[in-house]
Amino acid sequence: SFANKLLEDYAPSETAEFALQPLDKWVLSKAEKLTQKVTEAMENCQFNIAVEEIRNFAWHTLCDCYVEAVKDRLYRPETQGEAKKAAAQHTLYEVLYRVLQLLSPITPHLTEEIYQAMYADYKGCKSLQLSPWPEFEQALVDEEAERRGDLIIAVIAEVRREKAEKRLPLNTRVKKLTVYAGDRETAEMIREGEGDITGTCKVVSLEVLAEKGSGREIAQYPEVHFVAEY
Repeated sequence: SFANKLLEDYAPSETAEFALQPLDKWVLSKAEKLTQKVTEAMENCQFNIAVEEIRNFAWHTLCDCYVEAVKDRLYRPETQGEAKKAAAQHTLYEVLYRVLQLLSPITPHLTEEIYQAMYADYKGCKSLQLSPWPEFEQALVDEEAERRGDLIIAVIAEVRREKAEKRLPLNTRVKKLTVYAGDRETAEMIREGEGDITGTCKVVSLEVLAEKGSGREIAQYPEVHFVAEY
């Protein structure tokens, strides 16, 4: 599976500390909110809602957004460093485990197979079905991390959308990407995601300006625009 490939050289550790990046914190917070939503749905016997919440998170938030955004960290640690690769692997490992936990009552055989292959030796339970149900922890929800991550994801998505509209392959290099953030705080938020933006969008040079400017508007962020030079 894609997860096995991305995690093939990852060794889980209970004591290691990780330099989590903005998108790592973003997806971990969203996974915690998912736990709350699925738990409430299960308790109310709303199994269709639970399944829909898990599906939307797994396909959109985790695969379409997070995994796509950190692939460069995972595949090319020489560009961003081993610490950022390790942070992405740790995050992916833990978030996938949470998805398996939430999905286990619905698809017990498939989730158990994945658990035995990836987690049984590290999580302290012989079977996923014997492990405790994850408890929602409000303290692990980070609204600020989500706000910052949402913006970084939006920038990545808009650059990729422009490439698609121009019928350019997604791996087409962007010689220079100039982002007009509109204010200093927004500019700083975008700069925090520089590595994932440049890696995912194949940007050679990224310039983030605090001023307002013209160019292509970022969806849901009308004050933020960019100009891409191919």
